[in-house]
Amino acid sequence: MPFKYLGIEVGGNPRKKQFWEPVVNKIKARLSSWKGRFLSRAGRICLLKLVFTFIPLFYLSFFKAPTSVCNSIISMQRKFFWAWGKDNVAIPWVSWEKVCKPLEEGGLGIKDIRKFNCALLEKWKWQLMSDEKGKWKDILIFKYGAERGRSLARSKYYHES
Repeated sequence: MPFKYLGIEVGGNPRKKQFWEPVVNKIKARLSSWKGRFLSRAGRICLLKLVFTFIPLFYLSFFKAPTSVCNSIISMQRKFFWAWGKDNVAIPWVSWEKVCKPLEEGGLGIKDIRKFNCALLEKWKWQLMSDEKGKWKDILIFKYGAERGRSLARSKYYHES
């Protein structure tokens, strides 16, 4: 029976879209169309960076988001950025890949949600492989054994869809 602990559903299936609905709904609530109408483009960029970095951060650092969830989040980002609260379809003047590039490379510094998810998950692998100590690491080693835990960290589990 799934339950919530620290805002994350424990026991749910992160491969299913229903698992991610609370996160997507929170993002939709923060990026309502009326907010976009009253913000400048710079204000929309700041709101996009904050909303899409902090709201899904906890979920994305523990679970690999399905492609459909990433696509829906990216489509919300695009619509909020380009349409700025209009009901009609806006013209995207630049590709989204260029918008997501860092500021130093000519982009706007908006995070690509897929790459951000993979980076957060890879951080756990790196910490498991490092010599640092921690309770979570002790629990994994106790459960799987030292060699099994390290082989899990080397696996391509996080890269599967």
